[in-house]
Amino acid sequence: MIGELQGKVAFITGSAGGIGLGMARAFAEAGMKIAMADVDEVALEESAAELADTGATVLAVPLDVTDRAGWAAAAEKVTTSLGPVQLLCNNAGISTLGLKFGQITPELWTKVVDINLNGAYNGIHTFLEPMVAAGGGHIVNTASFGGLFGSIPELTAYTATKFALVGLSESLRAEVASDGVGVSVVCPGGVRSRLWRTSMLARGVAAEDAVPTGVGGQSASPDGMDPYEVGLRTVDAVRNDELYVITHPEFRAGIVYRHDQLMAACDRGEILSAQLHPDSAPAAAAGQLVEGLKGTTPPKQ
Repeated sequence: MIGELQGKVAFITGSAGGIGLGMARAFAEAGMKIAMADVDEVALEESAAELADTGATVLAVPLDVTDRAGWAAAAEKVTTSLGPVQLLCNNAGISTLGLKFGQITPELWTKVVDINLNGAYNGIHTFLEPMVAAGGGHIVNTASFGGLFGSIPELTAYTATKFALVGLSESLRAEVASDGVGVSVVCPGGVRSRLWRTSMLARGVAAEDAVPTGVGGQSASPDGMDPYEVGLRTVDAVRNDELYVITHPEFRAGIVYRHDQLMAACDRGEILSAQLHPDSAPAAAAGQLVEGLKGTTPPKQ
């Protein structure tokens, strides 16, 4: 795995502000060299300069995470300037901010998927092989509490991508652990960030015209968590090779509720299986398969 963080290189997308900047600050304090990537070049330069003023080694890398050629150029720039990337934080993302499903155009749906999910794929595709060659590392994907508990109306596109990031992280972790690469998925609740503003701009709406409220607008609330705290929690997870980063454990009731629904569905499935196949013994092979798959993932979780 990544081991000691001091002196190693972190590449963090969506880091001109919000959670990405919080991660950049926290990993810089841990002694890492920071490549800050964002599509907003003006805000990126300002934030990178502020972080560099603290004494951190910082490189600003303008990047649209949907641009695969841009990823290749960014990787070359960072590797040449700072060294091999051993920590990748796929943090860039946008939300539909309270739009009902019928209000989401095909173009907006595609944009959300391209940035939130395909952007993470592009990052992993770019850096995983070099990370393994460098002796190991760690990948962090920023999902959401909405990736663990889906019963949140008016966030369908956002929730779909965040569930996908959780699944990607769980599967990838099982796959690359033997290569010396850890994987964590950050599942925050409300955090003060630029998410609401960048999401409005992605829809072509001036952010000043309509500050969102409700669940979809938590990032605009002054009561949200400081993104630097999310960064500190992420540093802890990377150091301890933890899979899940739960920033708001007070929301555990939502996870328990979903788990209980799944267990109840399993119970109903067993009853129906007995009715449809009364002469069949329970299949032991399925349980053995699950136990085998559990064995491919580091057991800490």
